[in-house]
Amino acid sequence: MMVNEKRQKEMKALGVLLQNDKEHYAVRFLSKAGNFTVEELNNVNKIAEKYGRGYSGLTTRLQIEVPWIKDEDIEKAMEEAKALGLRHGGTGQKIRPIVACKGTVCLHGNIDTQAICRELECKYFGTDTPHKCKIGIVGCANNCAKANINDIGVMGRIIPEFNLDKCVGCGLCVKGCRQKALQIVDKKVIYNKDLCVNCGECVRLCKTNAAIAKEKGAEIFVGGRFGRGIRIGDSLGKIFKEEEIVPIVDKVIEHYREVGNKGERISTVMDRVGKDKFIADVLSKYE
Repeated sequence: MMVNEKRQKEMKALGVLLQNDKEHYAVRFLSKAGNFTVEELNNVNKIAEKYGRGYSGLTTRLQIEVPWIKDEDIEKAMEEAKALGLRHGGTGQKIRPIVACKGTVCLHGNIDTQAICRELECKYFGTDTPHKCKIGIVGCANNCAKANINDIGVMGRIIPEFNLDKCVGCGLCVKGCRQKALQIVDKKVIYNKDLCVNCGECVRLCKTNAAIAKEKGAEIFVGGRFGRGIRIGDSLGKIFKEEEIVPIVDKVIEHYREVGNKGERISTVMDRVGKDKFIADVLSKYE
């Protein structure tokens, strides 16, 4: 029997999504910064075996969905999942599940992406915003989680500084620089700032402290989106220290809630008020 539209909307608000046959649901279980414990995975399996068809799938925002749950079973499945400690949700005009790369343990990570993600999730996940709002956090310029096509994007950065008195011309930094921003001339490193993407690899590779971190933290992007409308987020224009990341995101969300009209994503607000004004107003709140 097909599910009526009213029930469909009620279920969607809970992260329970009607499938295209209009008879079955997929329940979206929530991770913590993209991670599930072994116990949680086992419990997802129990729900999938008992109420679905014995499998689950990953979403693009690092959650797990169990499909093929019958309408008559959905309340029982949700009650059992709750008793097992599983959370479900992730839709609506709210802060959506926050995505972070593995920059915390990755060789290239410049910030603790997982800790930042967990802190922001505890503060904001599922809270109301004028329209859906997606936050993405990456540890470096590799941008594996595509931070700048989220409404709010956080990208770990290291701006290098070079002390030629300590440079021995070994070339380790040159070999590690994918952007070809470094070269050795007369046994000293030459730095082309225009080619640099502030990934920090040269700082990590240097054994003599000739390359050091002048600034370390994150660049913050606002107004990105992807899908039916594509927009690359605009930078707030500076590097924020790691301890400043959550406070500046606080101000972005605060300002978005103040000036955004219902149905406007951050990109739409910026188009309406002007991106320079939006950014200046956010920074004035922070400073």
